[in-house]
Amino acid sequence: MRSSRRDFLAALAVTGVGAFAPGMPGVREALAHAAAVRAGVAPARFDVLTAAEAAAVTAVAARIVPTTETPGATEAGVVHFIDYAFGDFAKDGLADFRAGLADLDTRATARRATATPFASLPAADQDAILADIEQTPFFGGLRAMTMMGMFTDPRYGGNRDEVGWKLIGFENAMSHTAPFGYYDAEAAKGRD
Repeated sequence: MRSSRRDFLAALAVTGVGAFAPGMPGVREALAHAAAVRAGVAPARFDVLTAAEAAAVTAVAARIVPTTETPGATEAGVVHFIDYAFGDFAKDGLADFRAGLADLDTRATARRATATPFASLPAADQDAILADIEQTPFFGGLRAMTMMGMFTDPRYGGNRDEVGWKLIGFENAMSHTAPFGYYDAEAAKGRD
């Protein structure tokens, strides 16, 4: 049986621990941020990315994992994972990442004089620019981050509502029973 965060918080309140939590510094803000991300509402601010950078990241991620009959990077909140990553484990790469985003805008302006930000271009123009930079370290890194944000544990900002896990059939369960998958099925046959 899976319990929700709401059930967990209710249990905390019943035990008395919840009475102290809202008064602790940052807890209310963290809970509000988590609720907004989970609800699909963009938070008022990103921790690392500017609004323009977040728009560019969202646009690129949406071209890498587009929304079709299934949810894509936008619905998974990949931009929130990438924002988290550059504030945590990937901080050393932030300057290069920002330079890559600026290059996208430069290429957008070169492609269409009226389009300054990459995010404002039509999808076909975005695809053409991304094809031009497909072999660069910037694009490789952004593609990797998009994939991580699509399939990571939702507590890191991406994979909102576990949409990435649902796409690949992964069940987020507390325990699993054998056989775990195709690699275990043959071994399990001999045990019967």
